[in-house]
Amino acid sequence: MSAEIFVSAFHRLGWDTSMAQRGAAGYSSVRSWRNSQTGQVAAAGAAAMAVPGAHAVAMVGDVAFLLHKMSVCAWGIGFKMGATVDGEDDLAVILALWADALEPDALSVTSAGAAASAGFIAFNVAYPTYGTAVMAKALALGAGSGVSVVGGKIVGKKGAKAAAKLSKPFINKIAQKAAVKFSAVLGSKAVTGFVPVLGALAGAGINAFFVSKFADAAESYYRHKLAAGG
Repeated sequence: MSAEIFVSAFHRLGWDTSMAQRGAAGYSSVRSWRNSQTGQVAAAGAAAMAVPGAHAVAMVGDVAFLLHKMSVCAWGIGFKMGATVDGEDDLAVILALWADALEPDALSVTSAGAAASAGFIAFNVAYPTYGTAVMAKALALGAGSGVSVVGGKIVGKKGAKAAAKLSKPFINKIAQKAAVKFSAVLGSKAVTGFVPVLGALAGAGINAFFVSKFADAAESYYRHKLAAGG
């Protein structure tokens, strides 16, 4: 999977978190919600790889389903933990954590306080959500997007007014690492898919592992978000 394909898939996901909210409400804990989601993707992975030789076509739908379930699982974790869930902003940062493409310091942003017009502060600039503040800080620390730190302020062509559009440059920045992770898994599934039984087992295991690791990243993200007042 190329970085371009990953970026395209990300932007096609849609950002309606209501499905995750409704789904997670039926579970008693974060753990039980996670288990339900990994079970679903494992079953889908096994089904997609069940017929040797035909798995290559089925994998296209399997990947789309996997991306969808990763997002729903992550948002559901946020709801179960009692955090405010901001669909696109949260998912972008969780993807970066999962792909090991985020500076650890980027998660350390502070609440602007109840009297402020925006919710969170990064480098003395206020942003409307925790996710946008983290993305702004990550882009500044990485100095890879035309955003830089000067005198404690974030500056760029549009400055802080670009907060609502931060996910696009941020996703572009982390896309290569995320695509590499997906490619490694897809390669394994493509090979094992030609082996009867083993292909189905591998498909189930790989999907479950994927979502489990993504859920770990989501829990870490929402713990930091809650600590920052989100």
